[in-house]
Amino acid sequence: MAYYQPQQSVTTAMSDVSQEDPSEGFGPSRLGVRTTVDEPLSASQAIEVLQAGNRRFVQGDVKAGGLGPDMRRALASHGQRPVATVIGCADSRCPVEQLFDARPGDLFVLRNAGNTCTHAEGSMVGSVEYSVAILETKMILVLGHTGCGAIMGATKLFLERSTQKYIEMTCRKDAQESTDQSTEASESAQPPQPGCSKKKSTLLGLLDALVPVAEQACVELEGGSTEEIAAHAVKVNVWRTINFLLSYSLIIREKVASGEVELQGAVYNMSSGAVEFLGKSPKQEKLLNHDGHVVPSMGGLARQVS
Repeated sequence: MAYYQPQQSVTTAMSDVSQEDPSEGFGPSRLGVRTTVDEPLSASQAIEVLQAGNRRFVQGDVKAGGLGPDMRRALASHGQRPVATVIGCADSRCPVEQLFDARPGDLFVLRNAGNTCTHAEGSMVGSVEYSVAILETKMILVLGHTGCGAIMGATKLFLERSTQKYIEMTCRKDAQESTDQSTEASESAQPPQPGCSKKKSTLLGLLDALVPVAEQACVELEGGSTEEIAAHAVKVNVWRTINFLLSYSLIIREKVASGEVELQGAVYNMSSGAVEFLGKSPKQEKLLNHDGHVVPSMGGLARQVS
């Protein structure tokens, strides 16, 4: 069977079970697109089709194309059976489906700036739990990318703070600013100062939450340039998101521990188009013994519901 064959009718399609090699597309599909009439792919099969799809993307030999009326109706009528769940960055240059040569229904994609669970953590973790518990995806891939603006912003913020430039730049008009406010803790505790040149914003809060990623990357590189620290921080951030999922989701943790689901990291190179697959978190075995059941921001709500 070809990658996706047009179907004459749903009845005809249902009677022809595909024997397609998962490495040649997005797995066997009875209706030309993956729906609930298809079996879930294993984690190893899922990673194979992701790798194969990215190779097609890099080579310019994409096959996904568009969806005809029959395929759209099949998805609408029979529901979704995605091959994998992908947490990616919101960067418009990193369209997750395209870089894996995928169609609607192939991937369950979650995106935000910095491919992180730091903000909207309940929404991100809850959505991943839905994908593995209800949609039965067996592979969760956290996908960072080179040249990430969120990571670069957090890196610059960390370096500015570490040299006290952050205080000078944001509160230079306040001559009475105490020098002990140069620490990150006191800075975050202070309300916006009158006359500050940089206004507080949700974006700044997001970057602030990613500062520990840049700090860890700086320590591991021991004196690298801003660009080198930011590049390394992309991988550090991938591991951080994976570790967060393992730490605060009992559903994900149990499925990973049983071997039913795999949680891996990857980095997309915007210049080459290639995805570097990083494998599992070095801390996975340790985190499988963690006892977190609900992300911190959802703890109170979860108690109310229960």
